[in-house]
Amino acid sequence: MTANKSNRLKIDKSSLKNELENHTEDFVLDKLEEVLNNDEQFNDICTCHNCLLDMASYTLNRIPAKYISSPQGSLHAKLIEFEQQVNVDIISVLTRAIKIISKNPRHNE
Repeated sequence: MTANKSNRLKIDKSSLKNELENHTEDFVLDKLEEVLNNDEQFNDICTCHNCLLDMASYTLNRIPAKYISSPQGSLHAKLIEFEQQVNVDIISVLTRAIKIISKNPRHNE
């Protein structure tokens, strides 16, 4: 579609952003909480706000995002999270993130 210069499309980015959700963020945060609560090797690491953000960011930057924009998309994303390999991959990256961040915490800056 060709846009006429006098009739340019103006996208309401704020509205669109409010309706997009990266389902992977929720899944990673849930798994982060689960791993930190259930894995004894991580009992003595820092879980301050900055360290948790760094652990989540490290993980999210290394796995594919899964954006959804509707309840049907949410259902599809929930089904994907139960795929064994996706679950294993996320936990593997998340565990690596926890180990790296706990050795180099940003809160010491």
